[in-house]
Amino acid sequence: MILDTLDRLENYSYLSPLMDKVVEFFSKTDLSSLEPGRIDLQGDDLFVNVNRQGAQTRDEVPIEAHREYIDIQVPISCDEEMGFLSAKFMPTPSKPYSAERDVAFYPGLCDTYLNVRKGMFVVFFPGEGHAPAITNDGILKLIVKIRKPC
Repeated sequence: MILDTLDRLENYSYLSPLMDKVVEFFSKTDLSSLEPGRIDLQGDDLFVNVNRQGAQTRDEVPIEAHREYIDIQVPISCDEEMGFLSAKFMPTPSKPYSAERDVAFYPGLCDTYLNVRKGMFVVFFPGEGHAPAITNDGILKLIVKIRKPC
């Protein structure tokens, strides 16, 4: 997991050969004008999901983890609380892995919760548990999906 501010995103170009396109997207896009949906940057290898999520509590958000994609999660409309659970401590899934959606869901709560402010981002790597979009009033956010390098 990485937590940092968007103005430092280019420092993480080593994460993937596709990071230059991610940095370019953030430098040229008015994030507040985006509507929910998918934005393709390089087909299924690199895309952005713009999500609107209603209010949720820690108890309502299941832990999720992916196998094929790195997530870069960015709150747009407000600060967001996100849970984190190291891959080493992941419990048995409550919903088995879906290859089509690249996600498995897990019971319980995360060990760590972070306040992610507008203007920040979090990177979750494959296998790392996370519980996103915990807010009192709902949120508009971006999730950049980068297929993990082979």
